[in-house]
Amino acid sequence: MADPLYPLVPDEGLPELGTYNAIGTMLLHNSRADESGGFFATCWFMVILPVVPLSRYYVRQTGYSDESGLFSIRTTTSYEIVGRSRVRWIEVVRTYLVWWIVMPTAFVGPIVAAVGREDENAGLYGMFVSVGLVFLLLTLFFFYGKYWRPVREVRWAEGATGGADGRSWQGLASMLQTAVLMGLLGFFAGVVILFTALAMGELPSLLDPEPNPYANTLLHPATLLAGLPVVTGMVTLAVLASRRRR
Repeated sequence: MADPLYPLVPDEGLPELGTYNAIGTMLLHNSRADESGGFFATCWFMVILPVVPLSRYYVRQTGYSDESGLFSIRTTTSYEIVGRSRVRWIEVVRTYLVWWIVMPTAFVGPIVAAVGREDENAGLYGMFVSVGLVFLLLTLFFFYGKYWRPVREVRWAEGATGGADGRSWQGLASMLQTAVLMGLLGFFAGVVILFTALAMGELPSLLDPEPNPYANTLLHPATLLAGLPVVTGMVTLAVLASRRRR
């Protein structure tokens, strides 16, 4: 299997890799290292889980350090980015399935199934099963990445026409990343407003003799915790898109 690889241009805007409190950008491997030590990896915007794929590169790992302490975990992996490749959607879908469906289901599924049982120890048994499933999946993923993941060959491309090298997609993905961040800020703002209204006794109630439809709508938990983040993210995306067209 060969992937087209495009050389980096002089003004290439490479991503700044790193996460803080599980938010940031991270490279997720797509292939095993070849004889030269290079492999393909997709740069993801992370909020605990991978959210938006930003770009795909052919990289080599150049270093690894572990500075973890008693109350902190800090690991640093250094990469050399050799060239740019196209984002492969089959890899994106597989990443979403593993991180958003398979792993959460393995962890939460047995606990949820056990809660409905009458046995008083069912919850404890479900927790043990879920932890065992997670460790089993992590072990399988380790062996897959170490031994079973395919090695993709590199086919250098002389040049790119249009957005074939992935740079146009990275611009869109960067806008999505900013929109997601603003949506998160909108969510936290909604949480603050919700608890402030709750503390002041201004949260709408069905028993209110003179309900205010505007306040009931704007201060409804669904509006603050879901509607506000969506509106914030969509407005941010629209503003960035309009500025990009100029």
